[in-house]
Formats: sequence, C-alpha cells, structure tokens
Amino acid sequence: MDVQAQARRRQAGQSIVELAIATPVLLFLILGAFDTSVMLSDKVIAGAACRQGARLAAEIGGFRTNNPPVTTATVDQDIVRNVIAVAQAMNYSTLKFIYIYQPLNADGDLHPGDPVDKFDATGLLISSSFPLSSREQIPPNETPIGVRLEWQYNPPTGFASFSVGLSEHAVFRAAPVLV
Repeated sequence: MDVQAQARRRQAGQSIVELAIATPVLLFLILGAFDTSVMLSDKVIAGAACRQGARLAAEIGGFRTNNPPVTTATVDQDIVRNVIAVAQAMNYSTLKFIYIYQPLNADGDLHPGDPVDKFDATGLLISSSFPLSSREQIPPNETPIGVRLEWQYNPPTGFASFSVGLSEHAVFRAAPVLV
C-alpha cells in the first residue's frame, strides 16, 4: 500500500501544479477576450456614428438646399450632435475629435490639406476650412463629405493597463440637386 499511496500523492501534487500553471493562462485568455470584444463593440458603435454623421451631412448638402440664414456652423452642429448622440453608446471609450471634411484622396480618409471642420468631443468648433459653399450638389460633381471620429479605448477589466487611440471614418456624396 505504501507504493500506491505515494503514487496518489504524486498525482495530487501534479494536479495542483498543473492547476497553478493553467489558471493564470486561462484567466489571461478570458480577460483578453472580454477586453477585445468590448473594443470591437465600441468600434462598431463608432462606425455607426460616422455613417450617421456622413449620411446626415450628405442629406443636408450645401447652399443649394439650405436657405441663406443657415450657416456652416449651424449645419455642422446638427451633424456633430447626431454623431455625439450615437457615440455616447461607446461604453469604455472616450471620444476625442470629430471631423467633417472633404476627402481629396481616393481612400476617403482625412489627410493634411483636405478641407475640414474640426470639433472636440463636446461639439465645440476648433477649426474650420470646409464651408457650405464648397459642398457642391450638382451632378456629376457632388462633393464627397466625410465624417471621422478619433477616440481612445480603455480596457474595462483593468487587467491590461493600456489605452489605444483609434479612428473611424465614413464618406457619402452630397445629395444631388437637379438644376
């Protein structure tokens, strides 16, 4: 019986060592998967906010569909308010900047030199170089209007103490007006 008792003790000791090794690995994988899924959820919401803003910007258009009392600032504020309303659903991310711009490159993203109106996360205008007068709506030259969000993701578990800067953008052409 001595030999069998020793074998059982060795197996119990081996099981404890395996558990001690496997538990942190499994915990790391579970927390990592949770952080990743939350980040992907926030990324989907940011994409929806961009599309909502770009769609509204395209529908509003430029001077052809807006009467003279309307200004670039009032139109852009409507767009920014809609973007912020959708982006508020991002649980573990912080919205940094909102850009309403005209992409000049084929990739549709914002590049230096593109006409752009930049806003902070509260909707406060920081800079402006994309007036309503340059948002053309006559086919076939409708202006592409993009909305870009820059945001910061902070993992909810606190397991990994890092944050990631991310961005999303969407572009639509201004609604055409036949003259």
